[in-house]
Amino acid sequence: MPYRHAHWYLLALFPLVGLAFWPTYFAIFSTSSAALHAHAAVGTVWITILAAQSWMIHHGQRDIHRQTGIASLAIFPLFAAASAAVVVLMAQEFVGKSSPVSVTYGPRLGLGSVGLVMGFGYCYWQGLRRRRKVHPHSRYMLSTVIFLLPPIAVRLCRFIPLLAIQGPQDFWKLALNIQIANIVVAAFAFALAWRARKHGRPFVEAGVIILANDILLQSVGVLPAWERFFAHLGSVSLPVAALAGGVAGTIIAYSGWLAGKRSTPLVEMVPA
Repeated sequence: MPYRHAHWYLLALFPLVGLAFWPTYFAIFSTSSAALHAHAAVGTVWITILAAQSWMIHHGQRDIHRQTGIASLAIFPLFAAASAAVVVLMAQEFVGKSSPVSVTYGPRLGLGSVGLVMGFGYCYWQGLRRRRKVHPHSRYMLSTVIFLLPPIAVRLCRFIPLLAIQGPQDFWKLALNIQIANIVVAAFAFALAWRARKHGRPFVEAGVIILANDILLQSVGVLPAWERFFAHLGSVSLPVAALAGGVAGTIIAYSGWLAGKRSTPLVEMVPA
């Protein structure tokens, strides 16, 4: 069974998340918006579920693993709902000029966030569709976490002196940090694909999506047309955005589940 120790690597993400998001989220936890809390909570639950499933399948707990996997059908729509609300919140901050970073980078960051959620959804859909086949299922499910890594990597750049943003004079570095983070994450995905050899396609696809998303946010994300559209998103209420994201997430999860039912031949399901 692949990735016997994957649960330890997944759990290791939690201290990295704490380190990366301390100044912009945890240090101001009480004043952060409900959308951010929901996004953080659902992301935490997702990583926890994957870690638990990895441990269970390698310790003979297949029935519990399956039951936990079914729970993901509810968790993913919640993740999509929270992500949609966060994107709209970013648009509102851009319109309200809440900070120099929001004004300068809001549209790019918003487009990049949409791309990451779409990549996440694609790998999850593929994971559901291939759930009866050991290697693609496990790797597509693990690939969903790859799309959570760029925001972490961007924030960890502050620990690199040449990339640290000390004030307005350094705001230009954020674009560079985003590119570096995406390249590093894509390289990590490609390294996993190389190690997996003939079973590496899920990681290759994840890496390609990360790079394509970086190109789009750095090009389309700075176009006046996209900035106008992004500003228009700021007029959408957060509950409406969450509802739309939840509906889209439900469609993705349900269609992936149905596609997996039609898969043949029937093979014992072994998760990540």
